[in-house]
Amino acid sequence: MQFLKSTALCLGLALAPMATSVPVSAQGMPPEQIKQILDLTKANWVAFRDWQGQELVYFTHLESWKCGIDYVFYGINDGPIDQEWQLDECDPDNPNAVLKDKPYIERPPGSTQSISVQLIFPDGTKSAVERFEYKPQ
Repeated sequence: MQFLKSTALCLGLALAPMATSVPVSAQGMPPEQIKQILDLTKANWVAFRDWQGQELVYFTHLESWKCGIDYVFYGINDGPIDQEWQLDECDPDNPNAVLKDKPYIERPPGSTQSISVQLIFPDGTKSAVERFEYKPQ
């Protein structure tokens, strides 16, 4: 058992310089990795819900990755992507927490057919524009 502890300690010390050579975000991962995760989970960037006579468009997933995103812009119903979703400030001690009272926008019933979303990352690069269709239940 002592051998395993010593090996783990030596391995950790040997890899420590490598870990500091790559920029790390508050999520503890390199920014490129966060971009890859967001790309793989783009189907979850927004969610729709009918609630008490309103259509709600949730940005919860993007809020949970706010430390790796600078800006979120969106457009409703094929309109221009010129509205900004204001992300909460990144908390490096709790980066994935969603503490916003309303992580959604409220829309009148029957007013939302789609939403298009584009992310801007801290390095200035932009995601592709993703379009999400609203299919009421």
